[in-house]
Parts: sequence; C-alpha cells; structure tokens
Amino acid sequence: MLPRTLLRCAFTVALFAVCAGLFAACNGDGATATPTQGPTPTRGPATADDRAYAQAVCSAFGHYLSSLGQATQRDPQLFADQGKLLAAAAPILNTLEKDLKKANPPRDVANFHKALVGKVSVIAKKAKDGQVVSTEELAGLGKGAPLPPETVRARLDEAAEGIPECQQSGGMDALFGAPSAP
Repeated sequence: MLPRTLLRCAFTVALFAVCAGLFAACNGDGATATPTQGPTPTRGPATADDRAYAQAVCSAFGHYLSSLGQATQRDPQLFADQGKLLAAAAPILNTLEKDLKKANPPRDVANFHKALVGKVSVIAKKAKDGQVVSTEELAGLGKGAPLPPETVRARLDEAAEGIPECQQSGGMDALFGAPSAP
C-alpha cells in the first residue's frame, strides 16, 4: 500500500490529467465572483461535523472520477469528439454539483465550499449547453475560492483519516489543491 501522501499526489495528478484530457481542446470564460474570506480559527480537533463534511466531499469527487472513468471505458474514442465529450461530461458535472450541494461545510470552510459549488455549477451548465470549457476551468475547480487557512485544512485532513471515500479520492489535499499542515 502506498503512503497516504503519495496516494494524494497520484490522485491529484490523475484528476488533473483526466480533467485536462476531458477538455483539452476547449476555451471558455466561466468566471465566478470570489467570495469574501471566511473566519480564521485556531487549530482545534476534528469534529463529527468535519468528518461528515470530509466524507460527503470525498464521496462526491470519488463518484465524479469513477463516472468519468466509466464514460471513457464505454467509449474509448470519447476524447476525439468534442460534442460527444461534452454530452458525456455534462451529467457527470451536474451530479458533482448536486453531490457537493448536499455537503454541509463547517463554518470556516463555507466560503470556499460556496465558491467551489458555484464554479462546478458554471462548468456543468456550460457543458450542458454544449459550450466549450477550458482545461484551466476544469482542472482548477477551486481556483479563486478563498482557500481555508492551513489550520483548517489540517483539521479537515485529520477528519478525513480513516474515511474510505477520502482514501480513495485523494482526501482533502485533492480538494484544496494544497498540502495540509503535517
């Protein structure tokens, strides 16, 4: 079994590779407003709410990756046809948006989560409408969202430990796109 950090890195690379391949030939603007920065708490122990949030988000991204993988297995030539690719990706992105909306973020992650859901919503709508989506948009789902402080990321990383969905999807590092505190 690979160390957790290596698994996270591998997952992040795989996620971005899938996303980059999915929309490699696309352009788009899809800008979303950047919300205000949330509260900056001190480091505390992971709570049951943190664990529930971690599980919901990891499950959502795990389902997203699994669905993309299944779509490419059903049609290995999917990436060669932009129309078919967008048609296949649209419902997958829509499901990711719905799954993320179900997650109840801790207060100090709410701004990040709201921005993330907003970005996924814009990309899902564009894909559904047959509009092109840039690689940068898809690979940077959380870009522009106010990244929670390192103490919060470390707490959520702790909350994700032992949750099977998080071990399979890359955990919180994959969500935030940045390593948590040790």
